[in-house]
Amino acid sequence: MRRRPRGRPLALTATPAQALTSCTVNGVPVSGTTVNGTAGSDYISCGALAPGDSVNGLGGSDYIAVNGVVAGTVDGGAGGDSVTANSGTTSSGRILGGDGGDSLFVGPNAGLVDGGPGADFCRVASGNPPVNC
Repeated sequence: MRRRPRGRPLALTATPAQALTSCTVNGVPVSGTTVNGTAGSDYISCGALAPGDSVNGLGGSDYIAVNGVVAGTVDGGAGGDSVTANSGTTSSGRILGGDGGDSLFVGPNAGLVDGGPGADFCRVASGNPPVNC
């Protein structure tokens, strides 16, 4: 057995893991830096979104719930979508309703909340006001 010389600390190195968003899309677990719904109506539930992560509802009337802070992007896509992010956004966070009449409910907003084209309802608890709502 080979011994480590005394007086020299053991050096440990680790490769940082890439942030992965953990979500369910229509009840099926999905993870990755990009999570997509389907062309139809979806129920998407996720944890926090790191910078660079994105969740896309695509077509249909989607319900998207983010159960953590949004530092990435949530895009409802086309259709009348409902997006809830009660923990709010960081300065890099973006919540986009997309085309259609959307409902966006966001906690403290340090980023961008944009209803997009259509008759949208947006509510933010504090911070930056929503646009196109």
